Amino acid sequence: MLSKLNPSQYEAVKYLDGPLLVLAGAGSGKTRVITHKLAYLIEQCGYAPRNIAAITFTNKAANEMRERVGKLLTGHNAKGLTICTFHALGMQILREEASLLGYKNSFLSSIVLIQQRSLVSC
Repeated sequence: MLSKLNPSQYEAVKYLDGPLLVLAGAGSGKTRVITHKLAYLIEQCGYAPRNIAAITFTNKAANEMRERVGKLLTGHNAKGLTICTFHALGMQILREEASLLGYKNSFLSSIVLIQQRSLVSC
């Protein structure tokens, strides 16, 4: 899995001693590093997918990352792996924890409806 990475990418994927900033120009392989890192953590390090979250800026990028990780995981299930936007993660947390805040799950439908109306009125 890691054989197609250049030395810098390989080093970034294998690094496990704390946070890691992947800073590089367009088309340099940042998404490749992140997706390989996710697969590496699951396949080689034994992390459960449910304990990993990859947050990105766009739905397009999240979908691309999900697809790539799915192709990299051979014989492992990615079920529970969170790859989404910051906003989608926020909604997921609200959905799961609404009752702890004293809200019913139906309040989320109201939020989505308000957001849609705001978009229409802009």
